[in-house]
Amino acid sequence: MLMNYRCPGCGNTMEFSPSDQKLYCVYCGSSYSVEEMNAIYDRTVLNENPENTAQSQDSENMQQIAEEQRSHASIKMQILHCRSCGAELAVNGVETSSFCVYCGQATVVLDRVEDYLQPEYIIPFRITKEKAEAIIRGRISQGGFIPDEIKNFKTERLRGIYIPFWLYELYYGDDQYWKYKIHRGKNTYTRYAHRVGDCVFKRMTLDASKNLNDDSSQRLEPYNMHDLQGFDPAYLSGFYSDRFDMGTADIDGLAVHRAKELFDDSMKATVKHDNAELESSAPVHRITKREYALLPAWFLTFRYEDMPYTILVNGQTGKIVGAVPFVKKKAFSLLAVLSVLFCFLFAAIGAWLTPFVMNSFDDGRPIAMYYCLIGLAVFSTWSVAIKKYKAMLVSIGLTRSGTTNKYVSERAGR
Repeated sequence: MLMNYRCPGCGNTMEFSPSDQKLYCVYCGSSYSVEEMNAIYDRTVLNENPENTAQSQDSENMQQIAEEQRSHASIKMQILHCRSCGAELAVNGVETSSFCVYCGQATVVLDRVEDYLQPEYIIPFRITKEKAEAIIRGRISQGGFIPDEIKNFKTERLRGIYIPFWLYELYYGDDQYWKYKIHRGKNTYTRYAHRVGDCVFKRMTLDASKNLNDDSSQRLEPYNMHDLQGFDPAYLSGFYSDRFDMGTADIDGLAVHRAKELFDDSMKATVKHDNAELESSAPVHRITKREYALLPAWFLTFRYEDMPYTILVNGQTGKIVGAVPFVKKKAFSLLAVLSVLFCFLFAAIGAWLTPFVMNSFDDGRPIAMYYCLIGLAVFSTWSVAIKKYKAMLVSIGLTRSGTTNKYVSERAGR
C-alpha cells in the first residue's frame, strides 16, 4: 500500500525537512519530530484497526527469510494507487518512496519498508535542496575555464534519493613481502620488506544498487556513521528511495576486494618506496557482520549542448561528485604560457648561478645543467597537467554517464 504522512492539523501532506530534522507540512507550516509523528500515527492506526494489536509474527522464520532475500534479491514492477488523488502509479521494483506524477504528493511504499527487507539503519538528509544547489553553483562559478552557459545553468532535475548500501564489518590480515629497487651510483639493487598485520573494517560501505554507477556512489564517501539512525519510514517522506537489488551474495567478493586494496595501500605506505611491488602475500579474511542502510544523496541534472550532466552531492556532508566540461583552448593556452615563464625563470636562475659554478667547472657543464633544469621544470609542469586532465576526464565521464542520468530520470513525479 501507499501512504502519505498527513498533517494532524490540516490533513495535507508532510515532508521530512533536513534543516531541522522534522516532518514539515508544506501547507500550514506545522512541524513534528519523527517520534511525535509516529506516536500520532500509531494512535490513529490502533483506533482504526483494533485487531492489529493481536497480530504476531514468528521472528525466527522472518529472520531466515530475510537472510535468503538478502542473498538473492529480485526486481519487479508494481502498480499502486496514490492515497491522495487515487491515481495509478507505476513504481519500479526497487523504489520505496516516490512522488505522485499527478498531484505531486510525497508517497511512501509501506508494503516495501515494513516487511522483512526493511533497512536496519538510515542517515537522514541534512543538506537541504536549496543548499545542495547552492553548493554546486558555488563550485562551478569558481572555475576559470568553465563556459558561461554552464555557470548559468538551468536546473532540469534536482532529486534527493536514499541509496541502498550494505555496511560490512570485516576482519582482514596478511603476511606480505614487498620488492623495491634502490639506485646507488650506476648500480641498482633489489631489496625486500616484510610486513605482517591485520585490522577490522567497520561499517565499510558497498553500494547495493545495480542501476547506480559504483564509481559515483563510492566517491560520495565518506559518510559519518555517527549519524546512523534506526530506520523509520518517516525519514523517506519527501524523498525518493530504493531498496537493494544486489544481495550480499553479489557483494561479499567486492567487500573483500575493497578491504584488500585498502590494506595493501596502507602496507605499501610503510615501505616508503614508490616503486614497491607486492611480491607475495598470504591473506586471511572473515566477514563478521552485514547491515542494510539507506544513505542520502542529491542528484542535480542540467543540459549543455543538448547533453545531460548529473552532479551528485552527499546529502549528509555536502561533498560534490562530478566535473563539468571546460574550454580546452583556454586551459592549454594558460599551460603553454606557464611553460614559457618557467623556461625564462630557470634560464635566469641558471645565468645568475653560472659565475659561481664556473670556478668549479671549466667546461660547458654549467650551461648544460641549467638547460636540464629548464627541461625538467617544463616536463614536470606538463606531467602534472596531463595527470589532472585525465582525472578530470574521468569525473566528467561520470557526470555525463547515461547510467546515472537514467537512474535519476526514471523516477516518477517532480
